[in-house]
Amino acid sequence: MSHDVKLVQKEIINLLRKPLGDVIRYDQVEKHKIIQLRQATRKLITVGDTTTAKVISFKVIPDVSVVDGLEKRFVSSISIPKLKSIIASLSGVELVELSCKNKPGSISLDVISILFRALMCHIPVLVRVIGEEDLVALPLIAYAPTGSTILYGQPSEGIVVVRVRKRIQERAKHLMRTIGFNLEGV
Repeated sequence: MSHDVKLVQKEIINLLRKPLGDVIRYDQVEKHKIIQLRQATRKLITVGDTTTAKVISFKVIPDVSVVDGLEKRFVSSISIPKLKSIIASLSGVELVELSCKNKPGSISLDVISILFRALMCHIPVLVRVIGEEDLVALPLIAYAPTGSTILYGQPSEGIVVVRVRKRIQERAKHLMRTIGFNLEGV
């Protein structure tokens, strides 16, 4: 495997199966909760097709949306072009679309580089992952600006809400170093 792609160790994948933040059960995800999160955060970041679709269904625009066109390894019920169209329509600006490759069970330098670019944009960004975005929340937690909020799906449970603070960020950076990414100064 290339040095630009790190296979995530089974122990870390098992750790990441536990939510890294608070969980809003799927049946309790409501418009007012998502709007409150949007208003109280520096950047709102969604990971996953279902999570992104749910957030935009409430007419809330994420600053960064990361999708792969799949839900539980099957083709998503809402296509990436449809998500892109809805976000652009809601925001009233031409949305930036970036793409990267990321193999299942891994984190690539390509995905990290694209996430850095997305986080620096001042208009909504849709990141299309060719492969799998399941582990992308980890580098986002590690490197998103403090005060950001990351929403990602927890299968069969709900949407995980991670408020990026120093403590959780240090934990995520430690896990990234364990995987083999030592991005000091970031």
